[in-house]
Amino acid sequence: MITLRNSVTAFLFHEKNVLLIKRSAKKLLAPGLWSGVGGHIEPHEINNPLEACYREISEETGITKDDIQSLELKYIIMRRSKNEIRQNYIYFGETSQTKVSQTDEGTLYWVPKAEMLSKEYTKSFAAMLNHYAKRCPNDTALYIGVTQNDESNLKMNWSKFEDFE
Repeated sequence: MITLRNSVTAFLFHEKNVLLIKRSAKKLLAPGLWSGVGGHIEPHEINNPLEACYREISEETGITKDDIQSLELKYIIMRRSKNEIRQNYIYFGETSQTKVSQTDEGTLYWVPKAEMLSKEYTKSFAAMLNHYAKRCPNDTALYIGVTQNDESNLKMNWSKFEDFE
């Protein structure tokens, strides 16, 4: 039987810095790796990942919806892990708040945007952030990334997700 794991992740920027979390080594998923802040979508949020993202940001950082000037869905990543389909809605946004509370999920850091790509992420997040870094600043499109196993290496297939009507 195949199950679903739906999650959200936010990469929040303040001036030339991005808020990242170095995940606790005790975490089941991606222990010790870097990430944006986020977590699982609750059953009542399944049709509203944006609200799930605001909730996760608040729970993990103390930054509230009122502290966020913009939060836009830029990526949806889908991957299969054994009998689980993992779907992650990834948002990028701006915040005026730099004071964060710490979480048991890991340690939060404001990292210079120029150093963002030098951190160790999951393979799918590394591919997504490299794609994001190469995008034109005026590119407002939503992209779907679907992972593929290419001789035991990750291959990310990107598609612009557009309305066809």
